[in-house]
Amino acid sequence: MANTSLVSTTGHGSVSAASKTLQQHRKPGRALRVLFVEDCEPDALILARTLTRGGFVPEWERVESREELLMALAKGPWDLVLADHSMPQFSAPEALEIVQQHGLDIPFIIVSGHIEEETAVAAMAAGAHDYVMKDRLARLLPAVERELREAEVRRAQRKNEQELQRAHGELETRVERRTADLRAAYHELQSVMGDRRRLEAELLEIAENERRRIGFDLHDDLGQKLTGASLMVKGLEHRLGAEGHSAAAEVGRIHALLEEIILHTHNLAHQFASLDVRGEDLATVLKTLTANVKKMFGIACVLSVKGTVPDLPPNTMLQFHKIAQEAVSNAIKHGKAKQVTITLVNDGNNLTLTVKNDGLPFDQPASAKNRMGLRIMNYRASTIGATFNIQPIEAGGALVTCHCPLRRAPASSRGGRE
Repeated sequence: MANTSLVSTTGHGSVSAASKTLQQHRKPGRALRVLFVEDCEPDALILARTLTRGGFVPEWERVESREELLMALAKGPWDLVLADHSMPQFSAPEALEIVQQHGLDIPFIIVSGHIEEETAVAAMAAGAHDYVMKDRLARLLPAVERELREAEVRRAQRKNEQELQRAHGELETRVERRTADLRAAYHELQSVMGDRRRLEAELLEIAENERRRIGFDLHDDLGQKLTGASLMVKGLEHRLGAEGHSAAAEVGRIHALLEEIILHTHNLAHQFASLDVRGEDLATVLKTLTANVKKMFGIACVLSVKGTVPDLPPNTMLQFHKIAQEAVSNAIKHGKAKQVTITLVNDGNNLTLTVKNDGLPFDQPASAKNRMGLRIMNYRASTIGATFNIQPIEAGGALVTCHCPLRRAPASSRGGRE
């Protein structure tokens, strides 16, 4: 059992009456667990009194051998070690080595009656915190105070480092967990985007098939019936003309109107049924489109190409063509345009298609998704990594723009038919 103040627990000496009196009359101070590595009990008592006078309440134990030191360290913790440099069975350097082997950061001060300066320097280099001569114990209290403060600072630093390491570990764990969550969300988003691209491609495919079906119906059903009606009207015109009937001229005009309707139906059927893009490059395809517009609708349709048109994947060229075709069709059908200008510009980084018309004032919807035609053009642009925009022109009509980064063009085959 360890004792406070001047009491020794090693059995290597007795406590004097003066020591007991000093213990009874001392003022309460700072508790201090001190391990004396000392073979002389009176010297240990003197050191204890010195600490007591300095305001400490030492609880101490004296050891003088390796075995006793090991046993005492097992009873720890200790706040301070005061060691005599040289003893018959032990020494301060040996005690210091044992303390270090136990990984203890305890102020270790050598208190010796005689020590060479070189020896003291060597001890300090080995890890001793200070040394004090027994005939100069006035230096002991300042040395103890200083080393206790520094030990406290080191403990605080270790605690802070441990807290920092713990916080760093928790942060790494949170970052890893968050990264895993983000990675899972990213894969989920990629899956959703892939599904959306597939749905957009299916929608376009359905729209194209429906256009082709309408084209076939116009050609095979309505066209044939109109042709039959035209032949019947023509026959009626001849019969009435042969009879000199006054309605023959009126029937002739009806026949001419039917012929115009048949021609227009034939052109519409050809437009709806044709799904394949014919041409080696986009400029050629758009040139063919302008020629067809002039022939079918009899309006001015001009193509302007600025810069070299790059080689594009089939799906990219198809979508550009269909966007231009839809924009022209809307301009004529809804805008009643008399002139349409198609412009294709390659600035080296982007390929931009614009379709401008001089038709009726364009009433821009709150969202392009509010109109099926605009929605389909939006879908077409998204499948090739392009952006789509339509805006009114102050003088009347509208401007359709499809802007596609060229670096993304090779990836545009995703979601489309090649």
